[in-house]
Amino acid sequence: MTRQKLKSSWRGIAAIVIAAGIVSAAVAMSVAGSDQGTQTSKAADKPASGPPAGYAAKLTFDEQFDGSELDSTRWQTSFASPDDRSPGLGKRSLWNNGERQAYFDPAYLGQGIDPFRIADGILTIEARPLPRRARQLIAAELRNLPRDQRESALANLAYSSGVISSRGRFAQKLGYFEMRARWSDGKGLWPAFWLLPEGGGWPPEIDVVEAHGDKPSKTFHSLHLSGNRHTTKPATVNTRKGGFHTYGALWLPDRIDYYVDAAKVATIPLPEPLEEPMFMLANLAVGGGWPGDPDASTKFPATLEIDHIRAWSIEPKR
Repeated sequence: MTRQKLKSSWRGIAAIVIAAGIVSAAVAMSVAGSDQGTQTSKAADKPASGPPAGYAAKLTFDEQFDGSELDSTRWQTSFASPDDRSPGLGKRSLWNNGERQAYFDPAYLGQGIDPFRIADGILTIEARPLPRRARQLIAAELRNLPRDQRESALANLAYSSGVISSRGRFAQKLGYFEMRARWSDGKGLWPAFWLLPEGGGWPPEIDVVEAHGDKPSKTFHSLHLSGNRHTTKPATVNTRKGGFHTYGALWLPDRIDYYVDAAKVATIPLPEPLEEPMFMLANLAVGGGWPGDPDASTKFPATLEIDHIRAWSIEPKR
């Protein structure tokens, strides 16, 4: 997500599971072009959940959104450090990306703007144009921020949206990280599920999946490392319009393998191991230098709907 150069039935399962018992037979996959090129997979009707076959896997995080509101013991709703109880505007947008949204929760600005809704086991993150009063309050807050922020994209915010982050609640080194989700089509919409170091630095960053709303059959899978080393691999998935799909990343000592609906769509080597545990984020950004800003065809409210977010620790294949 960061591109400063510059996301019931499983409760009580056995602690250790063999991924082969979870994952259905691998779906067919065809690869076009070079190692840096686009790869194509065929989505299964009912994609499996969990790591690929051959790994002893322990389920370490299982969020199915089966309550009535976000669980604050699992999620925070900004980019702030865990001890920051009142994060301001600078921690509510990735302004170096040129994004046009602020990430809200009901407490921010006292305007009751709530981008989160949970119903029928689905978390919906909703992006909307900012009301006039919210714009005025943001402008007032902006005047008290450092100059680099005052002169950034924060001066042109036009939308509210939401981010969930497990920072300070859950982080893990190595393993399999997964989200089952779907999102709105539309120019300028930028959903993402990604990992950042628990200590708060950047890079590294593992982008399990990112997408552009105006490219509904394409996903992006990335790794950002120090020394200005950035790798992004696109994948084209034969999806049924509007359906949920399962996106996963297998973080191993020497590489990251990326999956869509149980099919491996990309591999990015790690030149050196990543040593720090990483936490999970899921968000719906609007605008920015990479996807571009919304245009007249973009429909609001726009949504990112998440069915589950899970993580497993793994033991290597024997």
